[in-house]
Parts: sequence; C-alpha cells; structure tokens
Amino acid sequence: MLLTGKEPAERLYAQIDERVRSSSSAPCLFALYDPEDKPAGWYLRSIQRAGAAHGVPVYDRPLAEGTELPQERLGGMIVLSKTKTPIPIPDELDVDGTGRNSFATLYRGGLRDYPRTTPCTAEACVRLLDYYAVPISGRHAVILGRSLTVGRPLAMLLLDRNASVTLCHSRTENLPDICRQADILVCATGREGLVNKACVRPGQTLINVGGDAMEEEVSSIVENLCPFKGGVGALTTAVLFKHVTDRLL
Repeated sequence: MLLTGKEPAERLYAQIDERVRSSSSAPCLFALYDPEDKPAGWYLRSIQRAGAAHGVPVYDRPLAEGTELPQERLGGMIVLSKTKTPIPIPDELDVDGTGRNSFATLYRGGLRDYPRTTPCTAEACVRLLDYYAVPISGRHAVILGRSLTVGRPLAMLLLDRNASVTLCHSRTENLPDICRQADILVCATGREGLVNKACVRPGQTLINVGGDAMEEEVSSIVENLCPFKGGVGALTTAVLFKHVTDRLL
C-alpha cells in the first residue's frame, strides 16, 4: 500500500481551520531563513503557501537582517538553515523541538499527545503510521539517521509507543542485514540510493523521509511504502501549523 501524506495532512488542516475560524485573531509564524540554503528556501515557500491557505500569517526574515522578533502575535518561531550557527528560540515559541528544554521533554516520555515542541518531521512519521493503522507496539523499528530533527526524536516517540528501536548511522556495520530485520524501516539520512532491494523484505513498512530508498526497486517488495515525494513532507508542514495554533485551544 502507498502511504501518502496528503490525507492525514488534510485531517490536521481541518482541525487548524476550525481553530482559526473560532479565534478572533490567528497567531503568526515567524521564520528566519538562510537565503543561501536552497532546501530552506523550498521549505519556506511551502510553509508560506500553507499559511496563506489556512489563515495563519507567516513572517519571514533573512538571518543576516537580525533575529529581533516582530510585534505581531506569535504562535511559533523556526530557523531554516543547516549551515549557520543555531539561533536560540524562546521556549514558548519553539514549535519544531530545537530548544534544549524540548529535548528534555522528549527523553522524559509521555509523548502520545505530542507536546507542541515535538520535532515536526518525527511527529509526522508517527502520525502517518497511526493514520494508516500500521502497528507500532511490539514491532521492531529501524531508523537510518541520527539527526536531532528526525532520527533521535523519532526513536523516542516510537519507544514511547512500545516499539523496539534500532538507530543506525554512517558507521553502522552490516546495514542491509539490520534493515531487513525491521518491521518499520525509516530512511532519513538524505543519502540517495542507500537503501536498495537488498535492504528490504516482504511485510515491511518503509518510510522514505530523506530520499534514501530506491523506490523503483523496493516498492514491489515491501508491504507499505511512504514515498519521498508526496509522503511525510506534506504532513510535516501540517504538524508545524498545528503546533503554531495549539495555543488557540
């Protein structure tokens, strides 16, 4: 089965739309970005389109122009850059889990209701599994990638749902063997072609977050595939705006 992000994203956007309609003024999202970081620019444009469609204003500013907060009512703040020094975000505006206190929340557990500081892509992966009724409890999840935005927080979310988790990285030995052991295989390294047919088996659910998997090879083998295009990305943006509007509850 093909697991796309569109349907679960639409479900979240319906909740967001209801919150915005019932509020006298919607909170804004403030995005600092690095103009030289092309992926950051792509994500910013995606966020801007979603914000315009669902009544949540998005204010953006290049990092070079400073980090002073705008005067508008803010529901969240994000920094879109993989190359610049991380910018501290006030705890009350951290909607993508980049602050130190957000990491502490992850490691304490009790994550089934998704604190608004949960990293958005990691949360989107679990929401996708839930939406398509893919069992998590008691299953073996293998995550490729140990980033602070996907791999590590996703491991905590899945552990909190009683999965057994193996976290792999660039120095993991016998990677194909470990991948084949997974019931749920999450590819999040961004290394194209890393996961081929030798890494999968029938019965698996594969989430291709970073474009690692060679989908033309693995799609006929695994039971469920969440593709790189049209997959977790759309749901990640919806999760972000859910976090921004959580304070409207």
